[in-house]
Amino acid sequence: MAISMSFIYARQTKNLKFLFLDYTKKNNKTKMVGNGSISIPKWLEVLLSEKFFNACLVHELERKNEENVFCLDCCFSLCLHCLPSHHCHKLLQIRRYVYQDVLRLKEADKLLDCSFVQSYTTNSAKVVFLNQRPITRQFKNSLNYTCIVCDRSIQRSNLFCSISCKVQHMMHATSQFSRKDPLETIALDFVGGKRKLEETTVQ
Repeated sequence: MAISMSFIYARQTKNLKFLFLDYTKKNNKTKMVGNGSISIPKWLEVLLSEKFFNACLVHELERKNEENVFCLDCCFSLCLHCLPSHHCHKLLQIRRYVYQDVLRLKEADKLLDCSFVQSYTTNSAKVVFLNQRPITRQFKNSLNYTCIVCDRSIQRSNLFCSISCKVQHMMHATSQFSRKDPLETIALDFVGGKRKLEETTVQ
């Protein structure tokens, strides 16, 4: 029996906290947003706003001093030479793909629910973008599927082009319809949008 993709997603997002997995439960670092009923981990907020691959100011005279590691415990970026002082912390490697910051999907899945986020393959590994990418041109093809947040072209089986877009949509949907049943709300939000998700099914 085919199951509606909007139903699957709505079931998963019935509680916003489902997005953040075991690490958030073990590390009580959250930032309250809105009326207090919606929260995102502090590390995630910083991760999505951090600028990576800049020269480390602490080790500016050293070679290979690009900040391409994120410490989830301290909530800031590190370079290769900073790592010894964070050896007991949870670290996340930031990578580059088409000049944008990405995470390996295998690593991101340990921290976040990355379902319905578009992934790409580079160096034999799947990656997901941290943030939205600039849209250089608009596609007129009616069969083209786009991110429901920023309209970037993606594959039909996905809803979001990046982790940031998924977080934005979940927080918006949860805050806008906080007094309604989340399952009903999110499903209606998708069906009423640019894409009819009930046409996309999973066997």
